[in-house]
Amino acid sequence: MIGIKSFLRHLSRNKMYTSVTVLGFALSLTFVLILGIYIQNELSVDDFHENKDRIYRLENETVDFSPPIATDLADIYPEIEDFTRVYNASGRISRSGGQKVKFDYLGVDPGFFNMFSFPLIQGDSKLVLQTEDEIVLSRNKAVQIFGSVTGAMGQNIFIEGNNKFTVTGVMENFPDNTHFTQQDALVNLGAFKKVYAFEDIMEEYGWCSLSIYLMAKSNTDLPAKAPEILENFKKNFWLYQEGWAKSVVMTPLPQLYFSNKIGNGTKSNSKTMILVLSGIVFIILLLAIGNYINLTIAQATFRGKEVAVKKLLGGSKRQLVRQLVVESFVLCFSAFFIAFLWAIMLEPVLDTMLDTKLEIHQALTGTNMLMAFALLVSIGFISGIIPAIKISRFKPIQVVKGELRTRSKSIYSKAFITFQYTVAIALLASSWIILKQTNYLRDKDLGFDKDNIVQMEYLGDTKQKETIKGELLKIPGVKDVSITWQSPLSGGSNQTFDSNGKSVSFQEFAVDSSFYDVFSIKVAPTEVAYTPNGVVLNEAALKELGMTNNPVSYQMGDREIPVLGVVKDFNFKQLRDNVGPLMIRQQNPGQFADNVFLKLDGKGAINTISQIKTTYSNIIGNVEFDVRFVDEAISQWYKKEERTGKIISYFTVLAVIISSMGILAMATFYMQQRKKEIGVRKVNGATIGRVMALLSKDFIKWVMLAFIIAVPVSWYAMHRWLQSFAYKTTMDWWVFVFAGILTLLMALLTVSWQSYKAASANPVKSLRNE
Repeated sequence: MIGIKSFLRHLSRNKMYTSVTVLGFALSLTFVLILGIYIQNELSVDDFHENKDRIYRLENETVDFSPPIATDLADIYPEIEDFTRVYNASGRISRSGGQKVKFDYLGVDPGFFNMFSFPLIQGDSKLVLQTEDEIVLSRNKAVQIFGSVTGAMGQNIFIEGNNKFTVTGVMENFPDNTHFTQQDALVNLGAFKKVYAFEDIMEEYGWCSLSIYLMAKSNTDLPAKAPEILENFKKNFWLYQEGWAKSVVMTPLPQLYFSNKIGNGTKSNSKTMILVLSGIVFIILLLAIGNYINLTIAQATFRGKEVAVKKLLGGSKRQLVRQLVVESFVLCFSAFFIAFLWAIMLEPVLDTMLDTKLEIHQALTGTNMLMAFALLVSIGFISGIIPAIKISRFKPIQVVKGELRTRSKSIYSKAFITFQYTVAIALLASSWIILKQTNYLRDKDLGFDKDNIVQMEYLGDTKQKETIKGELLKIPGVKDVSITWQSPLSGGSNQTFDSNGKSVSFQEFAVDSSFYDVFSIKVAPTEVAYTPNGVVLNEAALKELGMTNNPVSYQMGDREIPVLGVVKDFNFKQLRDNVGPLMIRQQNPGQFADNVFLKLDGKGAINTISQIKTTYSNIIGNVEFDVRFVDEAISQWYKKEERTGKIISYFTVLAVIISSMGILAMATFYMQQRKKEIGVRKVNGATIGRVMALLSKDFIKWVMLAFIIAVPVSWYAMHRWLQSFAYKTTMDWWVFVFAGILTLLMALLTVSWQSYKAASANPVKSLRNE
């Protein structure tokens, strides 16, 4: 108790030391706690499924297969207990006479609920989705449409206005910790026969647009069959016969969330991002512990009298070590209590930043609490034992002679401060390059105009195209209107076909003549006379077909397709990919359309959009729809990169704050240790500026050493990261120099206050006791 009272008196007398130690430690533990929960949540995605160890997703270079493949495999391999195909779609759903509201849904097989542990609130998981006219709604969508969960059961509901389904089940909303995206409903995959008017969908090998999940029987090794399945596909499946797919992989369910292959209705996260955040957690914790050890050792030079008295009064080395370790525990648990309160306060901000739901209160499980306690005990012990051993070695005679301060100068302290500067420079440079790349992607010329263009879903029938277009063109502020199937926002629909014995893969749009004016895309016409089945190709398509700049036609299977014009390559996918072959068909009156693009004059956009909504609603009726700007939609492509850059930027600031707090306190003790030297120099005529320069010289050397270490490390890391983009910014030398200079300025700013106080002090007071 006496030791604790002595420690508390010491803390109250040294407020800077107390603030840096407790608040700096608490700040570090706050983000360690938050990020620890986030990382734990991310690593536990899909962990709640009872059959998680027996479920695999069938993959090749992508995750796209045709519907009959699943049934073929189930017939051939007895190791397969069950399967489900998954196809995601979106559209409009309504009860009879009600508003048609937007919804996202999956087409699946009846085995979906047998394989995955998504609970049903209403309905029997073994009986739902057995027929093609059944639907299972999510809790939210059932309440939105029918007012309650029980009120939805047995009711009729309509997809796209005229396709009737019966509600045979209501499921809980998909949780956040699954790789499936949030869905409003599930239907039997066969429902797309009527929804898409695609009668042969279940037997069509040419339609490779869905994902296949297989569940193995217990005690079988289904992935071992992959080589055999590959050989079968090479003989019988066109996708492999024509060389578009070359592998068969069965990826276990727990690994899907971190896969770089995005399947139907799924989401993912970067495993690299989790590793980076784990590294940040470790670095922040290391900085916090290192600062504590550094400060405790430095502070020991001012507790020398206390240590000497205890030793002279018979205190043993063991007692001193125990006292200092107990003090460390007191600080650690005090800091953790503050950190926990801060974490709860910051949870909404971090939820937005990380695009997640941390739910800290739900993380307070017995296991997590035990782990946190064990971690705190470990940190407290490590943080206390190292300085305790060092301090307990002090000899009372050294304290009496005033030699202790001189001996306290440590290579360890200098090395740790250099490490802190290295982290700061590396994080500053990396976050700058990530944000620079994100801005580059967002601002790069895509080859078409994206400004002052808005997009809506086409919700009329095929006979209303001219009516919709004509009414929208009457609105003041609307310069032009284009109705299309597919677009630069969607990336087009894939068409794989044989051309003169060569299998080629093109993306396809179907557009009206206004499309080129709306997006400011220039078409170089060929000498071919106009024909309704003619197409426009991009330069990449000409190259793929081996054609000259003056094409006439090309073979598409057994058909001869006239080429009416050529456009320069423009990006119609995210800039991670190079521009591929594209053919642009003409949007004929009776063909399906899914987009309406409107070119605005840029004046009074809010009023113009309001009129657009009113006019469109009057034509299509009581249907929910959105209006969005094309440039904003394209910006969303790079939301993940932008979030990554921001996260690293925020934690860069955090690392700099923690480092600065530690360096400020260390600078204080460093200046106090050199009081005698400063006093002698001032007596001999040294100016304040000269003394400040002398005192800051060591910190400048440490920053320079940190710069030499940080530049190659950050350059290599960012070089590897940029390799995932087809279009990338440059890693300019000035980014690294700027990071170094900024860090140097922060270091000088941190120590200048203390160095000025030391340099301007009265030398008589400094030398009085020497």
